[in-house]
Formats: sequence, C-alpha cells, structure tokens
Amino acid sequence: RQYQQWFTKFCAGDFDLNGAPRSRRLIKVDDDKIKALIESNPRYTIQEIAETLNIHHSSVHDHLKKLGYISKLDIWIPHELKEVYLMARINIYDMLIKREENDPFLKRLITGDEKWIIYNNVVRKRSWSRRDDSLQTTSKANIHQRKVMLLVWWDFKGVVFFELLPRNQTINSNVLSAIGQFERIHHLETSRGKELCSIITT
Repeated sequence: RQYQQWFTKFCAGDFDLNGAPRSRRLIKVDDDKIKALIESNPRYTIQEIAETLNIHHSSVHDHLKKLGYISKLDIWIPHELKEVYLMARINIYDMLIKREENDPFLKRLITGDEKWIIYNNVVRKRSWSRRDDSLQTTSKANIHQRKVMLLVWWDFKGVVFFELLPRNQTINSNVLSAIGQFERIHHLETSRGKELCSIITT
C-alpha cells in the first residue's frame, strides 16, 4: 500500500517522501460494547471487533485483557475411553516392551492405516471467555459428506507408501489384495534389503 501511495504521488509530480503530518485523535473505547459483542458471539476475532467498532486492534486486545477475557481454543467433544479398554491397552504395551527386550522386532514392522480425507474440513476455532468459563465446543464433520480414502504405510523411519482410492471406495482385506497393496509393499521393502517381520493394518 505504501508503494501505491508513492507511485500516485510521483505521477502527480510530488517527489517528497516525507509523509504529511497526521493528527492523532484519541478514540474512546466503550468496554460495554466490546463485552456485548463477545457475549453475542464468543468467536469474534480481535480484527472483527476492531472493524465493527472502528477502533485499532491493539486497543481491542488491551480492553479484552482488562475485562478478564482470554483466547481459548475450542475442544473437540471427546470419545470416552472406558477403563476396561484402557487396561487392555496397558497390558498390550507391557507385553510388546518385554518382547522387544528379548527379540527386537519393532524396526521390522510395517504399519498401515486408512483415513477419510474430507473435502470440507471442519476446524476448531478460538473464542473469548473468562479464565474460569467452560470451553466452547465444535462438532465434528458429518461422516456422509464428500470424501476420499487415503491409505498410508510406514515403518520406524517414516512413510514408505501411500495411495488415494477412487472416490467413495472403502477398504477391506479383499480390496487390499485386489489392488496389490501387500505385494507392492513387500517388493518395495525387500528391494531395500529389509527383512519384514510383519505387516500390520489398523
């Protein structure tokens, strides 16, 4: 924007780079108006409040802080992990640690997983609230919206292979065999001189 202003001045024959003196007019900020905006929509950003009230964004930040508001990231609505499943995970982890001590095997594993890639990805937003207030919640995306499935395979060093399936195609062992995923991964790793212990799908 500064360059555009200079260009306009130069075209008009004004080559003075010193800006014209500007008067600084103090604008009184009404805390009640800021508070009313936050209460009507806690997800207002500082920039949106500043534009609505026609004040500088730094003034908005200072007054929000004075009013006791802080910016918090919304939390996802959690999936409950029952105690029986938690204990099962602990037992499995303990068993794997003991096996690794006797016969190191983790670096020989290839792990695979699939994930739906959503075209319209819902993200969490920040909202203003007082320090002791509960967090806002954000609902996860509708599982029936437009999406494509991504297959990813990795070892201890990182991703070794990935593939996007045709739109709306799901995955199972028959599909994996049909598209030759296991064979391609096995060939890829053996060509690198690696001895695979197992291929795990999650």
